[in-house]
Formats: sequence, structure tokens, C-alpha cells
Amino acid sequence: MSKKNFNVYFDFGSSKIRAVAFNKINQKQFHTAENRCLSILKIKKLNLSNTEIIIKKIISEIEKKTNEYLDEINLMIDSPDALSISISLSKNIEGSKLRKEEVQYLIQNAKQQIIRSYPDKDIIHILVTNYKVDNVDYGFLPLNIECNKLDIDIAFICFPKKFIKGLEELFSKHDVSINQIIFSSYAKSLSYKKKLGSFEKIAFIDIGYEKTSIIYFSGENFNFLNILSIGGHHITKDISKILNIDLDKSEKVKLNFDKDDNYLNENNLSLDLIKK
Repeated sequence: MSKKNFNVYFDFGSSKIRAVAFNKINQKQFHTAENRCLSILKIKKLNLSNTEIIIKKIISEIEKKTNEYLDEINLMIDSPDALSISISLSKNIEGSKLRKEEVQYLIQNAKQQIIRSYPDKDIIHILVTNYKVDNVDYGFLPLNIECNKLDIDIAFICFPKKFIKGLEELFSKHDVSINQIIFSSYAKSLSYKKKLGSFEKIAFIDIGYEKTSIIYFSGENFNFLNILSIGGHHITKDISKILNIDLDKSEKVKLNFDKDDNYLNENNLSLDLIKK
């Protein structure tokens, strides 16, 4: 098998699918492809049939631009059914020096508990949110200090197994395997957090097509995740119903709402009515 020169990421949204291929040596060299595509990602109504043609088109476009056969991707996606599970575990160190193996033991223990308790879920991310050594909190693991007790708080971000299997089967039809799955709202929050610099507490709100993700950080550490089943498309549908206009026009109203009243005036639409 020939050596690949590009790492490929797919950003799989409910209304649009994007792909970017980064050169492994020079990441400033990259190729992109994107296409609008409405996908139902809720597990109770999961339907990816409309996306197959779009996936095939984007794969072909990326292969042409990179001049490489695409057989593996990293998939960024949000699930409206994502679940954040928090666990706290303790271990007696008995005066020994704290080692990384102690934390790995606790994480593995917690992981097995999640697997047993949530057999219908796949673990996407494992995040240590706090270390407590002899009742002192740390935002990092203080290795090689003598202590008696270690406590750690761990958060697991999980997706439904049925959801993951559907995605794997979708790409498998085009001979593409998924190397890793990344919760895109979490990945975006890390990128924005890095640009903001230091802070004590911060929340990121990611409004998607049919869901809103709220991700909260305390200091440098992830604290919690919440998913609301309300997104931008719900606002579009509300505007459509209130003003008795079609969805395309109501989407334009939403996008122009805080920019310019001229669009509303030109289309004889009441700003006061929308506000109400």
C-alpha cells in the first residue's frame, strides 16, 4: 500500500457535509469539498439514504484534488442523542509516589462500568475533568508526588451504537473506513477556547440545524455537556408559521433579522410580529 500524503476529515452536519484534506507535512496545503445535504441524525428517525450520493460525490472530488485513493477518514459529527456521563473514582496510594499507571487503572475501571451500564452506547471521548490528590484539586496530573489517596472525575461523551453503525456502513459502501469519530461541537469549542486565552469559566453554545450543544469549561478543563433538541431550523419553521411564508423565505428572514431591516420592509414583513 502506497504512503498517503493527506489526512482527510469529514464534517458531517445535518444540512451540509464538508471535507478537508490536510497535507501531512505542510498543513497550510489543503483541499476542500462541500455540498448541501439534509440528513436526519436523530436515532428514532435516523435516515442517511439521502446522503449516499453526496458522500460519493465528495469522496470523488477529494480524490481528484489530492490525486490519492481515499480509504480512511476522520469523521466530525454531532449526534442529537449524544450523552455525557460523569463518574468519580478513588484509589488508595498509601504513601507511594503518584504514577500515570494509577490514573490509567481508574480510567479503565470507569470505562468498563460505562460499557456494562450503557450497552447501547459507544464511547467517543474520555475526558478527565479533575484530579484530587489528598483532597487538593489539580487541573493537571501531579506525577511523582507522595500521597495517600487519588480521586479523579471523568466525563464520557457517548453516541448511540446504532448511529455509529449507520455511519460506518454508509462510508463502507464506498470502501472508506472511519479512523476516529470526533464530537464536532466539542472539537470546535477546543479551537475557540485556545484562541480566547485564559479565563475562569466559559460556555460555548453551538446552534445546529435541529439541536443546540452547550459545552462548559471550568478553567482549562471540560466540565459538562448538554444537548437541547432545538436548533436553527426550528426558528425557521416558527417564522414560516407566524408570517405564513414558505421555509426558503423564512430562512432568509432569519439570516437577515439582525443585519438589515430593508429586507423585511421590501418583502412587507413585520419586524414587530417576528419579535413577538
